Amino acid sequence: MDVRLRRRFRIIVFLIAITFSVFIIRIINLMFFHKEHISSLPDTPEYMERGLIVDRNGDKLALSLETYSVYVRPEEIEQKSNTAKKLASILEIEYGNTLNLLNRKKPFIWIQRQVDLKYAKDLEELDIKGVYLEKEYKRYYPNSNLASHVIGFSGVDNKGLEGIEYYFDDVLLPGRIDDKKTNYSTYSRGYTIVLTIDKYIQEIVEEEINRSWKQTGAKLITVIVMNPSTGEILALANKPDYDLNKFNKFTDSTIRNKAVTDSFEPGSTFKIFIASILLDTGLVHEEDIFLCKGQIDVEGITIHDSRVHGRVTYRQVLEKSCNVGMIKSVKQIDKITLYERLRAFGFGTPTGINLSGEARGLLRNPKDWSRISKFAISIGQEVSVTPLQLITAASAIANRGVLMQPQIVKQIENHNGSVFKKYTPLKIRRVIDEETAEIVLDVLTGVLSEKGTGYKAKIDGYTIGGKTGTAQIADSEKGGYLENQFYASFIGFVPIPNPRIVVLVTLDRPSKEVYGGQSAAPIFKSIVERIAPYMNILPSFSEIYILNNEK
Repeated sequence: MDVRLRRRFRIIVFLIAITFSVFIIRIINLMFFHKEHISSLPDTPEYMERGLIVDRNGDKLALSLETYSVYVRPEEIEQKSNTAKKLASILEIEYGNTLNLLNRKKPFIWIQRQVDLKYAKDLEELDIKGVYLEKEYKRYYPNSNLASHVIGFSGVDNKGLEGIEYYFDDVLLPGRIDDKKTNYSTYSRGYTIVLTIDKYIQEIVEEEINRSWKQTGAKLITVIVMNPSTGEILALANKPDYDLNKFNKFTDSTIRNKAVTDSFEPGSTFKIFIASILLDTGLVHEEDIFLCKGQIDVEGITIHDSRVHGRVTYRQVLEKSCNVGMIKSVKQIDKITLYERLRAFGFGTPTGINLSGEARGLLRNPKDWSRISKFAISIGQEVSVTPLQLITAASAIANRGVLMQPQIVKQIENHNGSVFKKYTPLKIRRVIDEETAEIVLDVLTGVLSEKGTGYKAKIDGYTIGGKTGTAQIADSEKGGYLENQFYASFIGFVPIPNPRIVVLVTLDRPSKEVYGGQSAAPIFKSIVERIAPYMNILPSFSEIYILNNEK
């Protein structure tokens, strides 16, 4: 290395050493002579106001209230014992714990976050050196439990932890998204999330399942109401639910949105999709005849039916939920085609809804099927679905064979109420022909006839299609199924032939009436009777005319 290079290298090392020394001196100066600079509260979005969450009509479901948090700088407090007594008295907290906090060797300590406003005045009048109040925002849910599994909640640090609060955390906090068009960063509140949920429909759903939860003894009831033409969810509820304002008092299991995160074997409700595929491919016709003797042998295994149905058309196979008829009909289709068509309906894959933790369900690849898998799947076994997947797939039939993306958010609004982002209905794919969808919907009206399994869902004056389901619950530890434990369900389409809504009701282990037609169908009826008039879904003219003439 020549002399010039050595000299240049020494100069560079010297400059680096000088810069590093200045940096170290600055840190020491801050730590020992200007502590207030590093102990002050950060000016970050965590201390700003979260945006609103509202229903589709603008009713507020989540908002932020101004509150105060108490913190101390222990080195500034002269009489710690006396200060601890005053703080404990005002905040109604334990003196010993408060004194321990004041004696800690830290420059900054929280005494209590988001203090009730009733204490604020006394705290402001306290005027003790080293005790400070900091304005924060506390999340408040005016309807407590309503739509709890959709809305979710944010924690004391203003971070979204569940539901919409978690999924759209960056949107709800100001300054997290750079919106140059509206200069949004100058506002103190985050964006507003407008849900597809209708508060009135949600209230009715929750009232009805609260009542039924006690009557049926079920461990869980889930209800979803969907607009099949748009994929918009008008109501989604699970029971048990929880109070959003007291979320820390509930278990993780109660808080989890089981309509999205948990899957189950659907049982006979799955027959809708098997029948749709077989009718669409022309392998089976609605007037084809099947003989049911109450059981059938498949590859050496006997599968039982609910009763001996005798000679039945394929239409009656669905009306009576005949297992033997379904198993005989599915012999006409190869397993690869069946698998691909079921995948097209969305089974075995997440729907992509704007909620976290969504399960994909189970639809195994045909290479992993056993000799009886195709027949088991035809009656809703060896496959698992989430309630959201089930109603989304059913809505495709109601939507003339077109599968829609399920929507829980309608739009995101700026601080001034203008639309920042709109979620328009999204068509995924066509799953069956329009003519097939019409046939299936017509066939499903028979399920609500006097001879059908869903007669308890019938509402005078309305033409409704539906399908019941009663499925055994798989034993995850020992294999096979749990004895005398069932998952009951009902899917209903209102009205036929042009459904405006699809309603799914599921019950996990009802202790009284275990069949879907006996436990789930009546819940469907009680809900639809109340929401149909609100949505201007009126009885058909012909039905009204007949009823009036009977008086």
